[in-house]
Amino acid sequence: MALLQDPLSESISSLFKTVIYVAETTAEFKPQLEELRAILQRITPIIEETVKLKRELDQSELECKMFIDEVQKAEELITRCSKVKRDPTKMFLYSRELKNFKLKLVNFFQVGVQAIQIRDIMQTLAVVNDIKSKLDRMYVDSRDSKHRTRLVGSHSGSESVERKKYGWQVPRLQSGIVAFDEPLEKLKAEVVSDIGIDDRLVLVVEAPGGCGKTTLVKMLCHDAEIREKFGENIFYVTVSETPDLMVIVSDLFNPNPSTPQLQFQGKEDAKIKLDNFLNKKASDPMLLVLDDVWSASFIEEIFPSKIRGHKILVTSRTAFPKYKTFRFEPLNEEDAKTLFCDSAFTKGGSRPSPTISDHLVNQMVHWCKKHPLTLLVVGRSLNGKNELAWKSMLGKLSQGRLVLDLHKDVLIGLERSFDALDDEFKECFLDLGLFPEDQRIPVSTLLNMWVHLYNHDDDGVDTMDTILELSYRNLVDLMAKGFRNDSGARVNYCDQQFVTQHDLLRELAIHLNNKLPLPQRSRLFIDARGEDLPASIVKIQEAMQARILSISTGESFSLRWCDMKVPDLEVLILNLMSKTYTLPHFLAANPKLKTVNITNNGLYPTEFSNFDFLGASYNLTRIRLERVVISPSILSLINLQNVSFIMCNIGNPFKNLIAKTPNIWPQLVELEIDYCQDLVKFPGTLCNSVHLKKISITNCNEMCGFSEEFGDLISLEMLGLRSCMKLKKLPESIWRLKNLSVLDISDCLNLSGLPEKMGKLGCLRKIYMKGCSGVHELPESVEELSHLRVVCNEEVACKWREYSNVEIDLVEEDPLETLKRILSF
Repeated sequence: MALLQDPLSESISSLFKTVIYVAETTAEFKPQLEELRAILQRITPIIEETVKLKRELDQSELECKMFIDEVQKAEELITRCSKVKRDPTKMFLYSRELKNFKLKLVNFFQVGVQAIQIRDIMQTLAVVNDIKSKLDRMYVDSRDSKHRTRLVGSHSGSESVERKKYGWQVPRLQSGIVAFDEPLEKLKAEVVSDIGIDDRLVLVVEAPGGCGKTTLVKMLCHDAEIREKFGENIFYVTVSETPDLMVIVSDLFNPNPSTPQLQFQGKEDAKIKLDNFLNKKASDPMLLVLDDVWSASFIEEIFPSKIRGHKILVTSRTAFPKYKTFRFEPLNEEDAKTLFCDSAFTKGGSRPSPTISDHLVNQMVHWCKKHPLTLLVVGRSLNGKNELAWKSMLGKLSQGRLVLDLHKDVLIGLERSFDALDDEFKECFLDLGLFPEDQRIPVSTLLNMWVHLYNHDDDGVDTMDTILELSYRNLVDLMAKGFRNDSGARVNYCDQQFVTQHDLLRELAIHLNNKLPLPQRSRLFIDARGEDLPASIVKIQEAMQARILSISTGESFSLRWCDMKVPDLEVLILNLMSKTYTLPHFLAANPKLKTVNITNNGLYPTEFSNFDFLGASYNLTRIRLERVVISPSILSLINLQNVSFIMCNIGNPFKNLIAKTPNIWPQLVELEIDYCQDLVKFPGTLCNSVHLKKISITNCNEMCGFSEEFGDLISLEMLGLRSCMKLKKLPESIWRLKNLSVLDISDCLNLSGLPEKMGKLGCLRKIYMKGCSGVHELPESVEELSHLRVVCNEEVACKWREYSNVEIDLVEEDPLETLKRILSF
């Protein structure tokens, strides 16, 4: 097959022919030539296709002149090899030169060609962004000036590589928002008109909780006119009631936990870096949104100086007299009714919509006080209900204690919506109040709790069903993650799913939990904002009846614990922010403890001084640790069934153990390790876990190997190794995993191939291989696989198409994401 006329392709083709001829006619260098022949056989079609595509795209030839010279020298060398007859000296010298050329050939395609690919991707992105900019200008120019055009959803797809270096991204905007047009136009006018006026640098959007302040400013950030005015200089920060400046600034400079992190020497260093960043951006107008600010001192601390052209938009429940205020007025009657009806009457017929009189609708809107969140929640609770249910709800609302404070009126309305839930849904909703405000809650954490508390299934079906029901009723927000075909293997239905909760709904859950006296509550929430525990907790002498204990502490907490007694404790939720931590001593004797979730929201991993306190918890079966230093004493928890390590320092407990060490977790069923950058090799001692069914090791860039004992995991059904960049090969013993049905090696860029005995995996039904660009050929044994589905991109799919026993699901590769993975690696 003739190659297209191109210097590199001609050289490779000529060399290929020479290698074939000499290998067939000369015995002295046969092993080296056969190895070189195999490499050339793989790359020749790729070179041919590259030349063809570059000519179709009218691009210049490959910048490989130096390599072409090396190819021509190699051809001359191989010709000389054919003339060597029993000359040991020449045979040694020529063998060494053949080896050197092979290394140069491999290095060129691993380094040189990858650099060319990166350049081509960047050129493509530049062209795409240029086209996008031109289309955006055409769109703006053709816009009807009498109508506002609002962009729905995230605009991150059009952001430049420079913008993606930083966090503080504007959150996605929910589609179908109604009744906010008038306040949006007023707020937009305020923001644009005040730009450049120094004493109007800060504008505070003030309203009670749940009125829609956050929704309004999100709409503003996505508005076309605002986008045209500020371009990519729109930044969004959620502050919350107890902000940590270093964490907030870190979120700006370290948006991706898998890339090298910018460190701070302290709070002053963080402020200096932020100030330098803002001054760097001073040449162009900037819009910075500070959402959910509770104190004016935070604004003064983070922005002590004024920068002309910048605009700081603040949302708060409190008016700050020092700053100009935009009062978010209650909705008018028409907009309130529109918002309520949009929630109460389903479009599209997914639920029945009985005929409800307009008078009854108006009464309901009246009792909802025209409050956006209450309108949404109460409307959703009545969706599909008959007239009697509406009248019953109206009667309950009308019996609420009449007070002037809007917040209490909202609380009454929301409590009535809570009453409409089934008993188990009520319990699950109340559990959501145990987590810190403005934090996303991993649904897998809820699964760990609810499996024990409410007998939910281990696969997460019951838990996700509960979350979806609460989300449908607007009592929780499920972050849009979805179950896309290319999203990779999942440990369960809750894997990679997160929820958030509006502050007001969290307050509702806390309010309802607090109706009983402290000792009698089944859920106990301790929020230690300062150095010490709340006085109400310290003075309790009797034993607590709580089954669930949630403790949230800040950086300044003194770690002075009182003498609490919680004998019935089953679930522990610990949220902290300090680098060192001492667990409360009362945890040393809790035999009923079954689930532990520890999350560090600070910048640095937390190290525990007494993690061994949990050793007596022989019923502890589920543990999830995030951003902590794993203590060796965790190995003593012999009854663990589900273990999750997220962004942890994981190496020390396992490094001194050998594969033959007796099984440390004999009951282990599921293991999740994500973003643990010091994990280099799968702990061999875990290969004795005969009950282990699911392993998920993702985004661990240093992970590069397995011991051959890995094949002893005879019960393993799912193995996920997504985005392990340094992983070069899978263990050959993988063929012994007779129950393995799902394998995810997506985006393992360095993976060079599949094990030779891959075909012996008789139960294998799905392989995720998107982005496995290093796999050049498949083992012949894959012909033995049956009913196999491969999820991959086009580059990988071409290798599978010759096998009739395989179904291929094509997914698209994102060039920008590919580039980011390569650069971060």
